[in-house]
Amino acid sequence: MKCFYLWRTEDESGVSGTGRVAQGFIADNGRVSLFWLSEHPSVTIYDNIGEVKAIHGHSGKTEVRMEPDYKRAFNELKAAMSEVTLMDAAVKRLPVEGAAASMLKEPEKVMVEEA
Repeated sequence: MKCFYLWRTEDESGVSGTGRVAQGFIADNGRVSLFWLSEHPSVTIYDNIGEVKAIHGHSGKTEVRMEPDYKRAFNELKAAMSEVTLMDAAVKRLPVEGAAASMLKEPEKVMVEEA
């Protein structure tokens, strides 16, 4: 399922307003549910996103803006980070001659000194 909203720059009818005026969902089968966020809320079902654009586009005054696919983005980040440790990331950012870098180079020595 994909999420989107309608962004309207000019309200020809004077009913729905401008800005974010509706939110919707595109199901896996392509059908669309549209929820109006105006003072007169309603829900409409369409066969596809093309119908929504044709009916509510108002010659470019309203656009369909897709929401990011957060689940996909999370899974991509998770896969990318699975091979990176916090230690790897920290070592690359520490000053070479700094105290933290020295500790990370010889962790067993630090443990002995603290004991």
